[in-house]
Amino acid sequence: MSARLAIVLLALMAPLVAARAQQNAAPEPIVRTTIDPPRVMVGQPATLRLEVLAPNYMTSPPDVPGFQLRNAVTRQLQSVNTSEQQNGIDYAGVAFEFAIYPLEPGSYAITDQKLMLKYAAEPPTTREAVISLPRIEFQAFIPDAAAGLNPFLTATGLTVEQVIQRSSGELKIGDAVTRTVTIKAEGTPAMLLPPQTFAAIDGLAVYPAQPSLSDHTDRRTDMLTSTRVESATYMLERPGAYLLPAIAVRWWKSDEQKIEVAHLGAVPLQVVANPAQASSSGGAATSRRNWDMLIGLTADHWLLAVITLAAIAGLAWMAPRVVGTIAAGYRQRRAAYLQSEAWSFAQFRSAARRGRVKAAYFALLDWLQRFAPAAPPHSLESLKKAAGDPALDHDIGSIERQLFAPDGDASHCSPVQLMRRVSIARRRLQRQVSQAETARPLPRQLNPNADPISAVGRLRPPAR
Repeated sequence: MSARLAIVLLALMAPLVAARAQQNAAPEPIVRTTIDPPRVMVGQPATLRLEVLAPNYMTSPPDVPGFQLRNAVTRQLQSVNTSEQQNGIDYAGVAFEFAIYPLEPGSYAITDQKLMLKYAAEPPTTREAVISLPRIEFQAFIPDAAAGLNPFLTATGLTVEQVIQRSSGELKIGDAVTRTVTIKAEGTPAMLLPPQTFAAIDGLAVYPAQPSLSDHTDRRTDMLTSTRVESATYMLERPGAYLLPAIAVRWWKSDEQKIEVAHLGAVPLQVVANPAQASSSGGAATSRRNWDMLIGLTADHWLLAVITLAAIAGLAWMAPRVVGTIAAGYRQRRAAYLQSEAWSFAQFRSAARRGRVKAAYFALLDWLQRFAPAAPPHSLESLKKAAGDPALDHDIGSIERQLFAPDGDASHCSPVQLMRRVSIARRRLQRQVSQAETARPLPRQLNPNADPISAVGRLRPPAR
């Protein structure tokens, strides 16, 4: 009878013991993940929501993975604090949101992701937990009607604009034309916007610039607006009629489910001969006429010419080593000069005097690599810092805005004016370096009396 009573008592006490054990067990963190929508169009975001809750409170923000996927772009959105109560226990944490933009159709899975958090379930004791996240999956597709788009680009809105900058009103050889193309889209990040190709044209040298990408999110509407700006400068090398090709961007308008085309018209260019080059060609014609006269004079005095040639041949035969030595020395001096700072600055000065803005700018950068007072790092910033000339800073900024500003710049600075400012700074910095080297004390081996105090200390002390 007593055994049966004990069994009955144990059966009645089991739920109470389990409840007490559950109450005494330490509460664990809570992690929830959702993704919406589970099937999304390529280029449109699937929003991943991650909620991390800890008993009582967290002692530091949780270490959350970046959720980077192959063939997808992940951007972290907002994170908000959250709290709730379960089984009489207060939980506090953070809710994170990530926008995942798939680049290709197919299945995407987020696996083997972990997060770490520190929390104070029973203050002041701090606990640390590493939690494995569950598998997260979603699908990406391209609408059948947009299967012909390559690359596939989707957005709720898209515009394309271009700006043409000419170095002069009437284009001539040596001038430059900069074409800037700006793509603005809504609902897709900038890195998904298609790059533009500035094709090479015979007679024009093309110099593409690095693209500029930017994203902006409106906090009120959570609308993403992206911008991609690309530009290329065409240097005009030959006269003639040219046509910069038209640009068409085909894209899928997601809210209306149809293909749209953003179009930019072709840009005609009419290039004429440069009068400065025409004068140089006239000089070449004069040189040819002088050469013809010299040939005629030689024919009339052939005997004198033969004697002169014989004398030259005799000298060359008698002194080959002297001639070789002179030639080698000349080549060595010439090679040294071509590597010198003076030659590099002469190239910059020549380009500036011809009014070639882009050529002068890049010649200036090349000269800085050989200009010792600009070291390190041999950049425009180091030159401006060493020169300390606000006028020089202004001229460099004006030239850079003329060449690279996407929307153009009304200010104007001629290359000749920039060359004069740089020349003044060059002379002053070289003079400072020369003065500093002159004032430098001689080494102790060459000037043993450089330290009079130590010299006096080496004298014999006076007798007392």
